[in-house]
Amino acid sequence: MRRGGVVLAAAAGAAVVAAWMLAPARSALREELPPEFAGKTNPLAGPEAVAAGAALFRQNCATCHGPGADGHGPAADGLHPPPADFRNGPVLAQHSDAYLFYRLTTGKPGTAMPSFHGVLDETARWQVIAYLRALPAR
Repeated sequence: MRRGGVVLAAAAGAAVVAAWMLAPARSALREELPPEFAGKTNPLAGPEAVAAGAALFRQNCATCHGPGADGHGPAADGLHPPPADFRNGPVLAQHSDAYLFYRLTTGKPGTAMPSFHGVLDETARWQVIAYLRALPAR
């Protein structure tokens, strides 16, 4: 009986350590959305939405995020943190459309990412997201 208790205690200790080590990674991926954004889904899909989003991205986002959406736009130099790389980085895989819509709408504090609420209407913001989701990874 005593041996079983030691094995169980060791297993429990290992589980606690593993959970502690993984917690920062999990919390870094957590999306905290205001209620008005939580659960939103992109109502737009298809080639028309993607094409419109591509044009909007070039006009409004490529200066920082780059024409190839790789985070290397002409205004990216000196920005800390640097603009998101939508082609090679984990941003799109880690975040929902609701989160992307939230960030396009409100901007991102502590970064150069501005709010596009007064610049792009709701449809245009969803079109940009449709374009981003259509990008092939490099």
